[in-house]
Amino acid sequence: MAERLARDLWRLDIPLAGNPLKNLNSYLLTGERSLLIDTGFRQQPCREAMERQLAETGVDRDRMDIFCTHLHSDHTGLAPELIRPGCRVFIGELDVPGLRNAADPAGWERRYREYVLDGFSREEMRELWGENPAQTAAPPWREGLYTALPDGAELRYSGRILQCVLTPGHTPGHLCLYDPEARRLFCGDHVLFHITPNICRWQGVQDSLGDYLKSLDRTAELDAAELYPAHRAETGDLRTRTAELKAHHARRLEDTLRIVGETPGLTAYEIAGRMRWSIRCRSWEDFPLTQKFFAVGEAMAHLDYLEVRGRVCRREIRGKRVYFAGAGDKI
Repeated sequence: MAERLARDLWRLDIPLAGNPLKNLNSYLLTGERSLLIDTGFRQQPCREAMERQLAETGVDRDRMDIFCTHLHSDHTGLAPELIRPGCRVFIGELDVPGLRNAADPAGWERRYREYVLDGFSREEMRELWGENPAQTAAPPWREGLYTALPDGAELRYSGRILQCVLTPGHTPGHLCLYDPEARRLFCGDHVLFHITPNICRWQGVQDSLGDYLKSLDRTAELDAAELYPAHRAETGDLRTRTAELKAHHARRLEDTLRIVGETPGLTAYEIAGRMRWSIRCRSWEDFPLTQKFFAVGEAMAHLDYLEVRGRVCRREIRGKRVYFAGAGDKI
């Protein structure tokens, strides 16, 4: 059921069936022209929940634009279906290439080959093909559908000015929407509560985690009394949660560096298997393959952070990328 949060604001609870994220919080700002923030997967449970709850709000669908905080398919999947003539779909300009690539099978083939270098087996990659929701639920690319927004762009809805705040890390072009008058921040996946945003390696990005930590510092400076995250029901204080997220990654970096120091020559896959994860599995072998995919991506982001700062080095040995402590001049 759609939940009215304020005179001009609704929360739509979109279920993510079979996904550990459990749900997407889609927000609807209403007025003479309305704005839907994030959409859910291109899957029937999301589609049905979205259509039902939009109907409950009574929004004029012919005057409803869509804002996607970032390119992931749980945020963009339904946008091409929901949008109507004369309406616009917004997304951060730096996420447009990734959105196009997510709809390209050749791009996924290249990415999976890279993951084999980082420790996955070819058999695992073949099994993941067709099972990875990041791949299968991505919206089809349609030229001219998306309006790309730069950092600092302003949108006007519900009689308010909404500022686009570039927060790279979770994706290269992730945007938060900030309403300084109402002191609202629509966080997307930049700041989550109870769970932590996944930070992974992105093609063409040297240090996703470093970007994310800088983005946290940037949003912590905003005067935001109301935070609207994209997943789960929890919310809270921005500066407190920022400190918690930074501490979380500091612990994970220490864990990553310890593993590399204790066992030199491991792949990112093997390092991820030795890291501590909040998942109900007895061992790394019990992880669902899609969760291994995301865990290895996060391990690589932490390894990239350490490599940029000279704390670890990467070598390719016998067709696999492996890691050693330090700058590698003694290896």
